[in-house]
Amino acid sequence: MLSIGEFARASGLTAKALRLYDELELLRPAEVDPSNGYRYYSAEQVEQGRLVARLRSAGVPLPRIAAIIGADTPEAAAEEVLSYWRDVEASRASAREVITSLVGLLRGQDTTMSHSAPAPLDISLADLIARLYEELPDADDLARVGAARRQARALSDLGDQLVEHYVSEAKLGGATWSEISDALDATPPGSPKRRSRNPLEGFTDLSRHSIVLAQESAREHRHELIGTEHLLLGLLSEPRGLAHELLTTHTCSEEEIRAAVEGAMPPGGEQALPGHIAFGPDSKEAIEQALRAASDLGHDWVGTEHLLLGLARAENGLAARALRDLGLTVDSLHEVVATEVARRRAANDE
Repeated sequence: MLSIGEFARASGLTAKALRLYDELELLRPAEVDPSNGYRYYSAEQVEQGRLVARLRSAGVPLPRIAAIIGADTPEAAAEEVLSYWRDVEASRASAREVITSLVGLLRGQDTTMSHSAPAPLDISLADLIARLYEELPDADDLARVGAARRQARALSDLGDQLVEHYVSEAKLGGATWSEISDALDATPPGSPKRRSRNPLEGFTDLSRHSIVLAQESAREHRHELIGTEHLLLGLLSEPRGLAHELLTTHTCSEEEIRAAVEGAMPPGGEQALPGHIAFGPDSKEAIEQALRAASDLGHDWVGTEHLLLGLARAENGLAARALRDLGLTVDSLHEVVATEVARRRAANDE
């Protein structure tokens, strides 16, 4: 029998990861000494451990790894791996189509100025009022006020999703955040000047990139909405951000954090969603809380550190629970962020 340290060296996994995989019932030890809790693994498990290590290095999420190593036959396990890769390729296909079309556009004649503005939506205020009366013919005025407010929120969310969709496509096509911001502010000739609301205004390039990575995480895990757990994984996938440094310095390794988050995720759908994936309610709240956190700290930017604070403040989200399990509370994170930003500012002033 191999001790956990010996098995870790033989399989390429860390001892901490093995303890976590045991708790998640992903890779259980062959024996556990009841007197001291020491874990022991058999020599036959080394290949399975190496398989898990290789799958993790390939970016395969833990739920998919569980399905692969739990398959009844080697052929079934191979099919699970192929299924995962098909999902990865499907998620890349939409990005490839956007890039291909943009390359073709850039190589052709520049027709930017000749594009006419989209036709206005075939809906008017009168249509919305009439529809609400039809849906609530016997309601009183106050009930209609509440219904109108809910409808306005739905329209606003739909508009935000429309903007987010094309922001993602533009970013995948190589546009810079500055160019995207200019496009968000642009108005057609002859139209009244009206500033479009940019939901990520003030966010740094690194925090925006983390959000793009969060969408890819949601797609990879076959989830229909971007949750706070995906935003947390996005921060972990951006090693240049302060949030990544704070997480790995004050808790444990990136792999262990990622494994803990993925282990708590709900199961995904049958296949990855193509195209844009919208934010869920908790992740929207986290982004709003990130803006407030930056304001509370007196910062005029929203970095990955503020997004991490926003995740902790969105207390009902999966990410907040994961952070609490890692020993990071809202108050402790606030203090750590304030201290680290102040330290970096002082270092830059020297």
